[in-house]
Amino acid sequence: MKNLILNFLNDIKKNYKTLILAFLVAFGFWVVASIQVFPTTDIDIKGIGIQAQPTEYMVQNNLEIVTGISDLANIKIEGRRYEISDLTEDDFFATVNLSEVRSAGTYTLPIEVSGKSDKEYELVRFEPRAVTLKIDEIISKEFTLTGTAPDISLPEGYYADSITATPEKITLTGSAETLGKITHIEARSFYHGELSESRQTNSELYIYSNNTRIPVEDILDDVELSTNNVFVNINILKTKELPLKLSIVGYPSNFNINSLKYEILPKSITIAAPDDTIDSLSELNIGTIDISDIQLNRNSVIPIVLPEGYKNLSGNNNARIEWDLENYGTVDIAVNLTEENVNISNPPDNYDVTMITNELLLKVIGPSSRIMGLTANDLTVNVNLLGVTLHEGSQDVGVTIQTRGTNQQYWISGEYKVTINVAAKQGQQAEESE
Repeated sequence: MKNLILNFLNDIKKNYKTLILAFLVAFGFWVVASIQVFPTTDIDIKGIGIQAQPTEYMVQNNLEIVTGISDLANIKIEGRRYEISDLTEDDFFATVNLSEVRSAGTYTLPIEVSGKSDKEYELVRFEPRAVTLKIDEIISKEFTLTGTAPDISLPEGYYADSITATPEKITLTGSAETLGKITHIEARSFYHGELSESRQTNSELYIYSNNTRIPVEDILDDVELSTNNVFVNINILKTKELPLKLSIVGYPSNFNINSLKYEILPKSITIAAPDDTIDSLSELNIGTIDISDIQLNRNSVIPIVLPEGYKNLSGNNNARIEWDLENYGTVDIAVNLTEENVNISNPPDNYDVTMITNELLLKVIGPSSRIMGLTANDLTVNVNLLGVTLHEGSQDVGVTIQTRGTNQQYWISGEYKVTINVAAKQGQQAEESE
């Protein structure tokens, strides 16, 4: 048996040219027979990708296909065997005709199949004949982000002030129909637990249509976000309740300030501070009132203004000062402006200053028992010219009123001015004329 096989292989080696020739002749006869006996044939070609190229009109009007084309085209062609036997899906186009698209909507559009080569064949069948596409307008819309931190807790004496998002705004680009459903977007902090200091945290976007949440993953096919990195800033302030304090100014040195009773309402407010400076405060000074502004039967109001970064948690924007002026009264005293009761201080050396105003009518407030016997001799009018710009001629200047005696409990209500005459001294005039 072994010898038989060896002899056969030796014969092939000796006659290989003859064998090759015989094979070629046989193949030629088979081709001729195929052409003559089977001149045409048909073949199925599957898996041709369907393409949809937006028209110029669609591009100009921001119209895009928002549902992808997942189907593949299958065709049957007929032709001469030697022409079509080597054709595959890569030799054909399957395209969607989008010329009918003029606005957003759902369209069922025909598919057109064509070949890439110049081989001759007949398209016997293809499927699908049409495809349903959803066309939508693509727009960009900006939303303001609302920062939230629902899972934080605060120790006693701390307050969560502003909770904001960074960036403050986010832009969504995509289907106009989808974006039209979105009403607001929340940046929700991932942080869970107690906080006693300000912190920036990572967050998750919550997208809402009115009060209904739309999962982000449900719209990612239709919408592109301008950023995926959004942070929530949690601003924590320290709180403290502080009693309110008032400063009274403008009273004479001989006035007994302790005799003036009043009540501040509210008595205290709770404030929040961005740092520990609040720990060293025992009261909050809300401002000053000049004693000359205090009137009978009229309470005073002072705005409560806090430094930048502080917050008034009590919500009281103003403090009301209720003066305890029971048994107080008023009296008008006319003061003749003579040398005995007028004091002009700090006049300039190059001017002579004289009074033009002869009399001032002063309104005095105090305990009725103390003011009924007051006279003009109990009051002194002070005209302090320090820092006053003078010019020749008459001009008005402000005055202060000094009460005489010690431990006084009455004051002058209102502001007063007198008119003075200013004239250059004679020696000064001579020097100026030279």
